[in-house]
Amino acid sequence: MSDNGMGRRDLLKGAAVAAAATATLAAGAARAEAPKGRFAGKTVLITGGTSGIGAATAHAFAAEGANVVICGRREALGKETEAAIRAKGGKCTYIQADVREEAQVAKLVDATVAAHGGLDIAHNNAGIEGPFSSFVDVKLDGTMGYHDTIRTNLDGVFYGMRHELRVMLPKKAGVIINTASIAGSNSLSGNATYAASKHGVLGLTKSAAKAHVKDGIRIVSVSPGAVDTPLLRRALGGNVPTGRIGKPEEIAALVLALAAPESAYITGHDYIIDGGSTA
Repeated sequence: MSDNGMGRRDLLKGAAVAAAATATLAAGAARAEAPKGRFAGKTVLITGGTSGIGAATAHAFAAEGANVVICGRREALGKETEAAIRAKGGKCTYIQADVREEAQVAKLVDATVAAHGGLDIAHNNAGIEGPFSSFVDVKLDGTMGYHDTIRTNLDGVFYGMRHELRVMLPKKAGVIINTASIAGSNSLSGNATYAASKHGVLGLTKSAAKAHVKDGIRIVSVSPGAVDTPLLRRALGGNVPTGRIGKPEEIAALVLALAAPESAYITGHDYIIDGGSTA
């Protein structure tokens, strides 16, 4: 073969090698840029996501690649949680919203869909403690009164489910997880209002789950026992069979497990996580 023939063959061979190398590098870059984690590309909405269980769940979903939207009434705390998640490389947006107001919940859901193109998972977590007093002394109005507790803990979950289902039903897919409490399946001496609100959450969860199981939407609840705060740690830790009270991150882990595709056969049930307190 002539020198010219050898040269052309070498050039063609070199070009092919270069093209293969370029393709390999491009594929590697695409893999590096692709979102990672169990919930990569999924959009998750968490009410009451600015502190406690909600914030821990937001961090956990973001660490698994989800687009996370959180809401809460306290803007400063919401922005702080948003910044903390973003500082770790997660995707999080805080939207101020009061779950006691249906119009605000509707706007929250619509804003989530507008920003991310849909809604895959919702965690209705916003809640308050309610009034600790006897039946005859419980205050009806004002912060932490009877009406405020029911509006936050029960109406807020109802409004959330109502508008989350509105956007999930057309695509026949979605997961809704509601935060209830062990007080929702037992009793709570001195705070019947809180117990009543959480009993209501269980009723909403079970009824909606049955109503929409054939629509491809799963609805469950989690019922935490005492979750870690300095006060509860001192007061209740010794009364829990495990010898300690729960951590928000442990509740978050259960929420993620229930939201995962591996839990596709689970719907309509409540999952107690209380260190064996109600066993």
